[in-house]
Amino acid sequence: MRYLLMLLFFPLLAWAEFAPSIPYNKEGPNPVGYLAIEKDRGIDQSTYLYVKFALEEFKKKKVPFIVLHLNTPGGEVFASMKISELLQKIDAEDHIPVVAFIDNWAISAGAMLAYSCRYIGTVKTGSMGAAEPVIAGEGGQMESASEKVNSALRAEFANLATYYGRNPWLAEAMVDKDLVLVKRKGEIIKLDAENLIRPSDQIISKPGKLLTLNAQQLVAYGVADFSVASALNQEPFFANIPQLEYVTYENWKVTFFSILSHPLIASLLMMGIMLGIYMEVQHPVFGFAAILSLSCLSLILLSAFADHAIHWLEVIMLIVGLGLLLIEVFLIPGFGVTGIVGILLTLIGVLTLMTPRLPTFSLSWNFAAEEILQRLAYLAGAVIATALFILTVGRRFAWKSPFVLKETEAEVLPSLFPPIGAVGEAFTQLRPSGKVRIEGQLYDAISEREFIEKSTPIILLRQEGNKIVVCSLPSSSP
Repeated sequence: MRYLLMLLFFPLLAWAEFAPSIPYNKEGPNPVGYLAIEKDRGIDQSTYLYVKFALEEFKKKKVPFIVLHLNTPGGEVFASMKISELLQKIDAEDHIPVVAFIDNWAISAGAMLAYSCRYIGTVKTGSMGAAEPVIAGEGGQMESASEKVNSALRAEFANLATYYGRNPWLAEAMVDKDLVLVKRKGEIIKLDAENLIRPSDQIISKPGKLLTLNAQQLVAYGVADFSVASALNQEPFFANIPQLEYVTYENWKVTFFSILSHPLIASLLMMGIMLGIYMEVQHPVFGFAAILSLSCLSLILLSAFADHAIHWLEVIMLIVGLGLLLIEVFLIPGFGVTGIVGILLTLIGVLTLMTPRLPTFSLSWNFAAEEILQRLAYLAGAVIATALFILTVGRRFAWKSPFVLKETEAEVLPSLFPPIGAVGEAFTQLRPSGKVRIEGQLYDAISEREFIEKSTPIILLRQEGNKIVVCSLPSSSP
């Protein structure tokens, strides 16, 4: 009799529950945001960018609510936690509720996303749970994560469940396979040991098995708010919204920024910056090397801005580092402390931009550690590869670069300098360092007090180490 009454009055109860939180235009139309996370691709950084850009678009269009269509076996925990933060923020700060609709699967990280929504609906064949964190062990085999990581994820699931008034023990049991849960006298309780289970208890989870709930259990235990045969508009409240239309999001930016944010691509961009700086220091003439370095840096900054992973401290370090490099290359003779500090600040600024930053919504560093270590490994590989390139072929390449010198030109002979007062011409720009040609030979030179353009007549003033100091030759009076 009780279940019959529930079937009769459930549509009215659902209507009363949804109505205060989901406003809509009673005259229509009602454009509703629609996000789809499907099983053909695991949840990763590209999924996070897709959700992020889509939510920004939905806010501009002022949709009354958003539907998150879930049919996923899971994916990366850290990406899922960032998506979870976005879903909660758009509800709490922008007052746009999100309805998770489980179309078969909300497993692992998918369960986290479902718990991040104000309402959860499911098809009658839906299932949700099995969210234990795993890591790649020896031989590529997947193993359970440490208790420290597992404990942090349990707490996160419990917080998500509590935030929207759901039972936290059920959420924790999806992460912890040792949890014992029973329903006793209509209340879900946690037991310290399996032998405390009473014959009259309804067992929900036993040690050794992660909790996964089917559609009937999801509704019965209050995790899901409704269950339908196959489509969201079969639920009475949503069926009565006039002219309901799903607004989807597709944009080239998702693919573009997903490629840029991949650790391998980010590492190649890092190599481009370092090689560009090296070549520019070797030959201080603004050309291919400078363009290469600035282009790679611009792409890294674009990726950081897209991910909202950029902070002003990193930008300041980057600007100061580049400024010191410019001073060293164009104003201070030789290469010393200013250049070294400039390179260090530039690299630190770029590295921090390329390293994942923790979101601010009750997240643990444990879940970002794996991604941070992975990116640092890629970046370390890029630094080592660049260093090996410079030590082996970089010097020769930089010296014979067609943007600076032709291969047929003579090399500098630092031990044989022309006499003081010798006259020649600037072979490159001197700003203030560069190269000059005197008596058919090329020499590293520094301008004493001015920038000297290419092909300007010069006179040798003195020798400093393996360079000579020159100035432009005064033009003879008529």
